[in-house]
Amino acid sequence: MKTKSIRITEDMMSAVDLVKKKEKIEEATAMRKLIRIGFETYVGNLYKLGKLSLRDAACLLNTNQSETIDIFLDMGIRGNLDAADVVYSLNKFAGERRKHQ
Repeated sequence: MKTKSIRITEDMMSAVDLVKKKEKIEEATAMRKLIRIGFETYVGNLYKLGKLSLRDAACLLNTNQSETIDIFLDMGIRGNLDAADVVYSLNKFAGERRKHQ
């Protein structure tokens, strides 16, 4: 783990203090927790916008794809595919299966 020095505004320190008190954890742990939540949200938004695949998101978050889906579902992110994408993929899959039979 690396050590970094950053300047934090008063309102952000208030957020850190709140997490620290509510969860009864050390200040550094509260900071890491908030940074992690922010990163998960950032990656989730990129996934929702279709700028990242589920595999890429999982890799960035250092989780497996199932865990990543759970994180995103907790955030209200259901996926980045619409019905047309699913139908296209199913048709393509069915076409590929016919070629190999």
